[in-house]
Amino acid sequence: MNVNPIQGPTWQGTIAAYFSAPYWVPEPKRAQVAAMWLGCMSGYSLQLDSYGSVRQWSVLIFQYLHTREMPLTQYVSQQWPDEALEVFRQWVNEGWRQSDSDPYDPAERIPPPVERPVAVRIRRDLASLSQDELDDYRMRVDDAFDVANPDPNAPGQVFFSIHGDWCLHYQEAFLLWHRAYLMAFEQRIGCAVPYWNWYAQDAAIESSPSSGLPQAFRDETYRHPRTGEIRPNPLRYAAAKGGCSKACVGTTPPPPAACKYVQRDPVLYTTGDDQREARAAKIALTLQYQQQVQKALAFENFSHQQGYGDPWANIQSFNPPPPDSEYRYRDVNFDGAYEQPHDNYHGWVGPDMADNSYTAFDPVFWSYHSNIDRIFEIWLRSHTASMTVTPLFPLRPFAGARAERLEFTDPRTFVYTSIGDLAKDSRALGFDFGPPAYPDFGTQPGSSTKRLSATGLRSLVAAAPRPEELLVLFDGVRCTFNSYAVDVFLNQTDPAQQKPEVANPHYCGRMTRIGMGQADSNSRCIQTGIRRFMDVTATALKLGITSESPLPTLSLVVTDLSNRVLVPAAELADLPGFTAHLHWMKPGQAQQIASSPSSVKEQPRSCCRAPH
Repeated sequence: MNVNPIQGPTWQGTIAAYFSAPYWVPEPKRAQVAAMWLGCMSGYSLQLDSYGSVRQWSVLIFQYLHTREMPLTQYVSQQWPDEALEVFRQWVNEGWRQSDSDPYDPAERIPPPVERPVAVRIRRDLASLSQDELDDYRMRVDDAFDVANPDPNAPGQVFFSIHGDWCLHYQEAFLLWHRAYLMAFEQRIGCAVPYWNWYAQDAAIESSPSSGLPQAFRDETYRHPRTGEIRPNPLRYAAAKGGCSKACVGTTPPPPAACKYVQRDPVLYTTGDDQREARAAKIALTLQYQQQVQKALAFENFSHQQGYGDPWANIQSFNPPPPDSEYRYRDVNFDGAYEQPHDNYHGWVGPDMADNSYTAFDPVFWSYHSNIDRIFEIWLRSHTASMTVTPLFPLRPFAGARAERLEFTDPRTFVYTSIGDLAKDSRALGFDFGPPAYPDFGTQPGSSTKRLSATGLRSLVAAAPRPEELLVLFDGVRCTFNSYAVDVFLNQTDPAQQKPEVANPHYCGRMTRIGMGQADSNSRCIQTGIRRFMDVTATALKLGITSESPLPTLSLVVTDLSNRVLVPAAELADLPGFTAHLHWMKPGQAQQIASSPSSVKEQPRSCCRAPH
């Protein structure tokens, strides 16, 4: 630091070097960082290499440095440490001495600062990280959670199990609960979670660099920055729940090497001509999900008022994508519409990501939800004056105003982090989002991507309302242990052609029932069952079916996602909520239609392939 403890700091002996060669910045980058500072501030008539200029602006310089408003950087290593700030304050208060021969002129020009505001972490696009920055993130996840360790007492196994035990879905608390979980994760690794931007403009095009599963999750190894050791990539080789992937539950005997770690759809690891057609078809599905996000962003209302009447985990699986029928408030508010594509992407990665109890064990979960939170923040910042929430609803087990700790047994509701604590601009909570590496979906060519305007999105998604829509209604939907994919077809007379592919004009889409993956020890699942519905209007219109036509033939193909085997009719009859019937109705009236006695429970066809 070069401070004479007797003489005190001077410009020549100490302060000038803080601006020209900051000792807290790693040696190879000091000159580069200092030159950047000098260039930035010279545009404001502040010369950091000039004694007179720094003296003139010293109080303001201190204020900006102390509040972390300056320097403009996303690297903690470039921020002034407290000890350097205190030396700078001492220099000002002793009279800006230029050398040891200058006299003292003591005065409290800068009083002792108040408690520091929360530093803002920047969640950056995963695609914008350098190799060093990516490996630093990998190291932090590796070291903090010992992610490859399947021991039930390992920090990762303990922390990741919170999702299956406590997560809140299909209610107002959904986005805020997961925001709290992500903040708690960041506290443990000491940095922001980079986001995986699956909402990039060309993410549905197989040849685009923004498509598919990012390379960060596919690499076999990485170099640990501190030890230099080549280690298994913790973003790929993370121990699954209990050391057994959801894909391997019930298999005999389980392949030990593969089953220890979380599993994803194998086609996501292919490259080049290897399964190109299958990979392109899978990637093409993301366009539908992006359109669903775009539609959600156009809603003015945030959510349906928080309550206890809507069951947790009604949608049991994200793979295949749940249809419109699963989302009770999809035509009412933002989060009701937004949770549907959220689930779709969970199932798209699968199979561990497709199960509520297994999903948080997959490191994809964190970067995926970082982007979920980013898009939520886009909506929130454009609705700060109109957003209404149930502020005191507790987000257990997170406690404190910023989810600083975990509380599993405290009966006092007021100690827990609440919806109101987190339903605010993320910068007030200590984090922000960097710009996407590739333009977001729906942005105009050549437009700025630093901040996506929700107002602009609303103008893009405006469309003429449909007077009626054809819905598939599912009654008696309740929680199940396993996850199921329900593929829906209209007028598919040949069972051999019941293929769940976008190119099949009879294929309506998937309703994914997300399984709990564990016994419901907390009694959060509703017992009476409720209604979910799927919008199949687009398919009907393509087939020339209107509300004046006879009702089409409805076919369902149900697949158990734990083993990708078609469910036999006898087994399907014992599962809740797999009865379906068709109705034309005006948008938003699905809950008013009485259950139909002439419902269909279609037997899965043996000639159909299980979806991949």
